[in-house]
Amino acid sequence: MKLTLSLSVLLCSTLTTSLAFVLPTATQSRSSVVLRASSRTCNTNNDEPNYINLNRRDAISNALKTAAIITGTTASSSVPLIANAEDSIGAITPTPTITKVPTVQLGKSSLKVSRTIQGYWQLAGGHGKYSQDEAIKNMQAHYNAGITTLDTADIYGPSEQIMGRFLKDQKGAVPCTKFCCFAFLSEIDKTEVKTRIQKACDRLQVDKLPLVQFFWSNYDIKRYVDVALMLTELKEEGLIGEIGATNFDLKRLKELKDAGVPLVSHQVQLSCLDQRPVQSGMADWCAENDVSLIAFGTVGSGILSEKYLGRGPPTQEEKNTASMRMYTKTAERFGSWTLVQELLQTMDAVAADVRSTSSGVDANIANVAQRYVLDTKAVASVLVGVRNRNHIDENVRTHSFELSAAHRDAIGAVLAKRKGPAGDVWDLERGSV
Repeated sequence: MKLTLSLSVLLCSTLTTSLAFVLPTATQSRSSVVLRASSRTCNTNNDEPNYINLNRRDAISNALKTAAIITGTTASSSVPLIANAEDSIGAITPTPTITKVPTVQLGKSSLKVSRTIQGYWQLAGGHGKYSQDEAIKNMQAHYNAGITTLDTADIYGPSEQIMGRFLKDQKGAVPCTKFCCFAFLSEIDKTEVKTRIQKACDRLQVDKLPLVQFFWSNYDIKRYVDVALMLTELKEEGLIGEIGATNFDLKRLKELKDAGVPLVSHQVQLSCLDQRPVQSGMADWCAENDVSLIAFGTVGSGILSEKYLGRGPPTQEEKNTASMRMYTKTAERFGSWTLVQELLQTMDAVAADVRSTSSGVDANIANVAQRYVLDTKAVASVLVGVRNRNHIDENVRTHSFELSAAHRDAIGAVLAKRKGPAGDVWDLERGSV
């Protein structure tokens, strides 16, 4: 059986005296370390990539040795890492396990959401053409896979209406929407707030909105607490189940909480490329105050995947969606493309270790990126943008393994080198920094 390129290269790297996570120095190119076997470790006589062919037994044995290096343990030479088939009486075929997407309680509320959430900003435009019927099929397919919570907003074009068609026949799904305030902020009153919430109920075809996430665009107009308290009154009246926030900074989040707004969640951009909710102290505060974080942008529109491992940044042609343009900016703020490559290489090595040590788990870079965020303090769920059904199995797979402390430390060591993004949540987008 042939071994995959990424694991082959990782195993090749273990022949050196350096750490298993082999990363480029300032003078090395990505290809010299990963795409092409290093001349220090493998016999190469030309410029073509050197692929290592191993049989299954040798591959797994070497991968376990790699895991030992990564985790700091020592593999005993007296006990074989992989038993010979002839050493045992009868081969045991492991029973495949079916991964389930777990649910989690938001804050101390009774509302439970899936730890992966379907995101439908993509229905607002800027992501190519789509069919409404096909979008509903996407929702159903994700729901069937256990991703039972869906995220939308009142500003996402026809997203709420399309979701409402799905919810009409799928009562078990949990829709989360947003109440976004951009214009005429000084004029918003209780009548407007109630009317907009009732219209959202109509579009989603529900009597009560399970979760309304509040966004306020301009802190200079200091009425965000007043409007949030209007939403609180509608919760008491039964139109809203729970109240969350989205893209507030920590200072204003505290103001909302101190004023008596019963926040149970806060949706923020959070990934290995964007650690603002962590560096600002928000994650710690949320954990202490029973506010669950819902993280979007966890794979950066695919930047944190094998697609960009060992190659240049997204081209102009690839920046053809609103998501890709936004997350390309995030990657640029994170640091140089060399640093992004170092992060991808590290995640690739972690994924290889997970594959070698977790039975039946075919983890990849995107899984590692999502898992890292899911394991971050206060994070309840990750939100994945949905345009098709291509990544359902991959997104479910994230819940089939855990990262070790050594895995998190290796990724954290790269994140410590980041240049940004600077400031608190959404400061850059608001023009605050």
